[in-house]
Amino acid sequence: MPIGTIQWIPSSSSRSGRKFVLTVGKLRVFILAAAVFVAGMSALFFHIGSMNSSSMIDSRRSDEVHIIKGELFQLSERLADLSARLEEISTREEQVLVAGAGLNMDFSSLIPEESWTVEPPGDDMFRYIDDVEMELMLIERLADAELMAYDSLASFFMEKEDQLAHIPSIWPVDGYFVSAFGPRIDPFTGAVRIHKGIDLACNVGTPIYAPADGEVVFVGWTGGWGLNIVVRHSDRVSTRYAHCSAACTVVGREVKRGDLIARVGSTGRSVAPHLHYEVLIDGVQVDPEDYIIREGSDSAVF
Repeated sequence: MPIGTIQWIPSSSSRSGRKFVLTVGKLRVFILAAAVFVAGMSALFFHIGSMNSSSMIDSRRSDEVHIIKGELFQLSERLADLSARLEEISTREEQVLVAGAGLNMDFSSLIPEESWTVEPPGDDMFRYIDDVEMELMLIERLADAELMAYDSLASFFMEKEDQLAHIPSIWPVDGYFVSAFGPRIDPFTGAVRIHKGIDLACNVGTPIYAPADGEVVFVGWTGGWGLNIVVRHSDRVSTRYAHCSAACTVVGREVKRGDLIARVGSTGRSVAPHLHYEVLIDGVQVDPEDYIIREGSDSAVF
């Protein structure tokens, strides 16, 4: 059933016009076609929008993954550096403990009272990485502090070790103790005199060893001491070895504790083979027994 007519009139007079009769059926078909077209275009735009949104999300996730990988790589580098520092601390700790052996030092303050733990990661990976980085920073600071502490202790013990190495603390010969430091009866005159060292009886040729690190400053003959040797261990401390049968060193030689420097004899003012041993502080004789680490009343450390 017609509901209207549409007349098309061309702009050129050479062309004939055309008339369209609009019916209910045609109108319905037109409306349906328009609805299908609009629905199709809407679906197309929605699909395109979804694809763009998904692409943006994937791109954002990809960027986040790259960022996380970068953060984790930096953390792994810091962990490797921290591991190297901890190994160095372990080495320093061993050196310090060896240097401080026997000094009854308490190292408990260098041991941390608690350790740090990081909770398992949740949904927020960036926050988790921030937490790990914070814990790592605290451990790095602790490692630096421990390393500084061990460096300080190592310097202290190295200084003390050097000082101890120059103290005459061992017996110079393997012999028998026969005369102490102080007043005694002179075997030649029978008068009471101050004995300025200790006498250790030995066979002729018994090795005499340096009781500490030092420098040989005198080798020669001097009056009643006979052939004697003087070793300077520090600005204040020296030792003398008298009545030797032979010198095994020369002036200017650096010696270490335990080095052979001479052999026992009976030269000079002596009644039998023995070593007359003196310790001098600022040029004044003191009791050598105050410096010797004993291993028995009459036995030498060697």
